[in-house]
Amino acid sequence: MSLEKLVVISSDDKDSISNSNSDFVVTLKEKYYTQNILKVMIKDIVVPNAFPNIRGEEFGSSQNNIFYLRDELGNLSPQIVIPQGQYVISTLGTPPPNDLLTVLQNAINAVVPPTQQITITIDPITQKLNFSIIAGGLKINFVDSSLSPLNDVLGITGPLSAPELSIDSQGLPDLSGYQMVYIHSKRLAEANGIDGDFGLISVAEGVSLVDAPFGSYAYRQNNDDELSTVLYDAPRNLNRIQITLRDVKGNKLDIGTFQITVIFKVILASG
Repeated sequence: MSLEKLVVISSDDKDSISNSNSDFVVTLKEKYYTQNILKVMIKDIVVPNAFPNIRGEEFGSSQNNIFYLRDELGNLSPQIVIPQGQYVISTLGTPPPNDLLTVLQNAINAVVPPTQQITITIDPITQKLNFSIIAGGLKINFVDSSLSPLNDVLGITGPLSAPELSIDSQGLPDLSGYQMVYIHSKRLAEANGIDGDFGLISVAEGVSLVDAPFGSYAYRQNNDDELSTVLYDAPRNLNRIQITLRDVKGNKLDIGTFQITVIFKVILASG
């Protein structure tokens, strides 16, 4: 016979040794029902979408605010860095302060020579971006996304072989930001997942941000007990649990004053 209990933990309950609301430790006051745990079932998770679509160096390998162009002689432009924030592409009236095309165009023209000043527009039919030299000087070319990570946002899928005075992005711009974030917990879900880049990872569950606008909360509910279950090789004590929020590349995410809530069921071995 086994016993089942529902456990609710929140970053609002974090211990003083916690690093932040998205990298925290909770020590449960209940002792008896948090020992000798056979398995857990992750039932509900609430996380905020507090992650801008243009991200700076604090996001580690998910930084995407750096951009380069190359001229026809093979010379790279100076590094262009867009301020971190939540951006849009506006096509109506006066562009707002967070219009990506205006901010990027101004940032490029602030560092390139007068003969390489450009305009950036969006085609109303294809929705692809166009980069055009204003003064008809040295032709321009895109560079690889590994050097220029803003390419992925702009719909630039790779370098072009023939520099032009006017070039279009190969794909469509994508300002959707993060699609998924992940709850990691070594104690709760050690080696529970397999990642293509990292191998075994302690991921308890992923949460989709697709339906959660920037600044709102995303909710994940598991109604399939089999898919939500983490089974342990041997019973363990879950009196103290660390929760860390990460992106798909494993970078820790900072949610500021927002909160995370995780609800899971523990199944105890009968004593």
